[in-house]
Amino acid sequence: MKVVVHWIGGKESCLAYHKVVAQGHEVAYLLSYVYKKPYIFHSFPVIEGQSKALGIPQLKVKMKKDEDILATLTRLNKKEGIESIVTGDIVGAHACMDAQVHQTFYEAMCRQAGMSLIMPIENPSKDTYDVLREEISAGIKPIINCVNLDCIGEEWLGRVLDDASIKDLKALADRQGIDVCGEDGKGYRTMVIDAPLFKNTIEIGRFKKKMIKEKSKSWKRTWLLMDIKKAFLRPKQ
Repeated sequence: MKVVVHWIGGKESCLAYHKVVAQGHEVAYLLSYVYKKPYIFHSFPVIEGQSKALGIPQLKVKMKKDEDILATLTRLNKKEGIESIVTGDIVGAHACMDAQVHQTFYEAMCRQAGMSLIMPIENPSKDTYDVLREEISAGIKPIINCVNLDCIGEEWLGRVLDDASIKDLKALADRQGIDVCGEDGKGYRTMVIDAPLFKNTIEIGRFKKKMIKEKSKSWKRTWLLMDIKKAFLRPKQ
């Protein structure tokens, strides 16, 4: 099946990509939405590098309203024969309702566009630490590019997630009452710098630390992020 992957550059996007490729699907594009700058959680210089490392073109869509997504999916289906969109939402994650909200949203969009939805990351244990371990075991190499200082210290910014560090992260997440995989949107975000299907590894170049505060009527968060200006492809070691 010819598919597009909703791509934000983090570990779940990457795991979803690897899963659908293993299932035999043909990935035509990495689909990324552009709706504000800087985008707090993800870095477009890194995403562009990931696209090159995978050898899959990136499709950027300027999004001001939901209809922009529908128009894109409809065009991809009618003009290019793309049958499905793939998302990195964790099915069965109990930490937040985002996966269910996204599933309802995309199923409605896909019905109108003549496409189907694939959500390949399953979490039958409802413990997202199992997904995090799966990602690391699969050879995906994420770095933490954004932390909520209300829950996680600055020393975690830029840290690589590996077998050792995810154990520390699990202990921290349990103490702070946040989701270890970041699915509740309270703790951290990641960018992937290497993975089995990457032809090159990504090296983070120039960046600035930037603090951004978010708040609503019921919560507030203080985000410290790597505002990455440059990223480079390097040969794998």
